[in-house]
Amino acid sequence: MKRITYFLLIALLILATATPTWATVRCETQYGGSQVCVETGQLQLNKKVWDPQRQAFIDNFGITSYKFSPGEEITFQITIKNIGEEKIEGVNLQDSLPSLLTLSEGELKKEIGNLESDESKEIIIKAKVVPLDQLPQDQQVICQLNSAKAWSELESDEDTSQFCIQKGEIITTLPPTGPKETATISLLALLLLGITGQIIIKLIRQKNQLIRR
Repeated sequence: MKRITYFLLIALLILATATPTWATVRCETQYGGSQVCVETGQLQLNKKVWDPQRQAFIDNFGITSYKFSPGEEITFQITIKNIGEEKIEGVNLQDSLPSLLTLSEGELKKEIGNLESDESKEIIIKAKVVPLDQLPQDQQVICQLNSAKAWSELESDEDTSQFCIQKGEIITTLPPTGPKETATISLLALLLLGITGQIIIKLIRQKNQLIRR
C-alpha cells in the first residue's frame, strides 16, 4: 500500500511540474468566403498576396476577384514566426512559383537563421505573369497556387496563396481617321453633287425643248 501511494505521489509531481504544449491553429479565408483552419507547430508560416483593388495583402483571390493580366507583376508576402517559448535554430525558406509566373524580385530559397520566441521575419517576393502567347489557349481565366515552406530541424510549416489571370479580349485596331480622310470624303461628295446637278439641268433643258416643239 505504501509503495502504491509513493508511485501516485511521483506521478502527481510529474504532472504538476510538466509544461503543457498547446497546438496553435491558423485560419485562412478561402475564395467563396469559407475558412480553413489547420494546426501548426511552434514555427508558423503565413503567405499572402497583394490585392491592387483593396490595396492590402489577402490570403487568396477567388474566381470573381481581381484578375491579373499577362505581363503584370504580382507581390507575395511571407511571414515566418516563432510562436513558441524556445528559440528555433536554423530556419530555412523555400518558395515555389507556379508555371505561369517568373521571378522578378526576391529569392525563392533563403536561410532565415534563428528565431527567438515571438520573433517574426517578413519576406517579399515579386513575380510577373508570363506573356499572352505562353498562356493556355483554351482558357480565358486561369487560377494557380503559389506555395511556400519553412522548416528547421524539428519544426516545419507551409502555406499557399491563390491568384487568377485573365487573358483579356482581343481588340481589333481600326484604321485611323483624321483631317486628311475627312477632306477626301468631302471632295468626293461635292463632285457627286456637281455631276448630279448637271444631269438634272440637262434633263430639264431637254424637256423644255420637247414642250416648245
